Amino acid sequence: MMRLFFCIAVLCAFFVRNVFSGEENKVEEQVSELTPLEIEEEALENGLRVIVVHTNTKASIVCGVLYFVGFGDEPRNLVGISHFTEHMMFGGTTNLSSKGLKEIIEKYNKNSNAFTTNDITFYHHQCRKQFLDVNLKIEADRMQNLLLDEDYIERERKVIIEERKMRVEADPRQKYMYESAFKILYLYSTYSYPGIGYIDQIMACDKSAIEAHYKKFYTPNNAAVIIVGDITLKEAVEKVNKYFGSIKKRGENAKRDRIIDPKNTGLTYTMNHESEQIQMHDLDTIYHVNRDLIDSMKNILIVEMVSNLLAARGDSVLAQHLVDKKELAYVIGSYVDNRAFDKGRLSISMILRDGKYVKAADEEMTKVINDFADKYLTAELVEKEKIKMLDQIEMMKDDPDALMQLVVLNIGNGYNLLDIKNIKKIIKSITIDDVRSIAKEILQKQNRILQIYSHPTTAPRNDKFF
Repeated sequence: MMRLFFCIAVLCAFFVRNVFSGEENKVEEQVSELTPLEIEEEALENGLRVIVVHTNTKASIVCGVLYFVGFGDEPRNLVGISHFTEHMMFGGTTNLSSKGLKEIIEKYNKNSNAFTTNDITFYHHQCRKQFLDVNLKIEADRMQNLLLDEDYIERERKVIIEERKMRVEADPRQKYMYESAFKILYLYSTYSYPGIGYIDQIMACDKSAIEAHYKKFYTPNNAAVIIVGDITLKEAVEKVNKYFGSIKKRGENAKRDRIIDPKNTGLTYTMNHESEQIQMHDLDTIYHVNRDLIDSMKNILIVEMVSNLLAARGDSVLAQHLVDKKELAYVIGSYVDNRAFDKGRLSISMILRDGKYVKAADEEMTKVINDFADKYLTAELVEKEKIKMLDQIEMMKDDPDALMQLVVLNIGNGYNLLDIKNIKKIIKSITIDDVRSIAKEILQKQNRILQIYSHPTTAPRNDKFF
């Protein structure tokens, strides 16, 4: 009987092994057959770019207008004006009141929104395909006929100031640490200033300043209409030309006056802040990522891979070591920020367990990070991560909004459409040596800012970092 059970177990193991082996082979076959994203582009005579990302989603379409202007383009005495202008784009036009604009947007769209980053401002809508013309007409109107009503300016000024108070002034991490960290990251670059602005400079954004910013950057030769859905480039160009073709460009392409910072000085910074508002004992580490490490689509994908494998998920190297094995932290996460003109950052954040010391957590984290490239990074991990990244992009074909974000953010960060189109091929080309090389260059102690957040009474009193 025992021999019978043993034989059955062996047969079952053989069957399971072959089934999963077959699944792995299928995955490899699927990965090898992945085709480029269907992205095409054409420019109108006024310089407006029309970019189409074709998908087979029949029910909905996503469209938007991307302007190549962001926080980094602002004069130093008007920090926050790009965000302020974004607010004003909902204040109506000479043809449509703010109330009327809101009603039309809500009536014809599943969702609509806008955001401003360091390098772009983007207005986007998700709707049924038959309502695409409505949104194109709205955006063409806003591009040339913004109202800039004084009462609406003052109303939005109050909203933005309250936004600043809630997001920054009421959050000790933002107020005392993040803004200060960016002064270290960027000595001269306008990236060192907060996108939402400072209160005195929000007050200085009057009608004439906003109008000048709008006229300089909100012009067809500094913009792109992006459409994701079941539509051809020919159809899209005809529709976009109908509404935007007559808009005259204002000057040549808007000049972006940027001061580029020197590379990292090699200094290590430690910032410590205690506040009764902080309930958890946190340790954040920011690594400089010099621009030459993210100047290509391949390189930024490698940096994201380093971030994912090191700390982004529960199965990451740091999470397994510091959360599961050493039980020093509750959770660990990471984030990559890349910018079009200057260095970016790779941030690692952890929430320490009650009673655990910052010094001990930092020492353990530093040991793992120092050994990451040579000890923990394996070809198997890299290949698994590549499959995850490829699967994520493949699934975007069923999510036009996610696909739109992929295209918009990569265009905004300076990568070309051909590389975005071939992103899956680029991922497949990444080797363990590529990942190891960039990981070693970024993950150096003299390349970091360490931020310690603690509550004055709940943090361990003998936790002396220095």
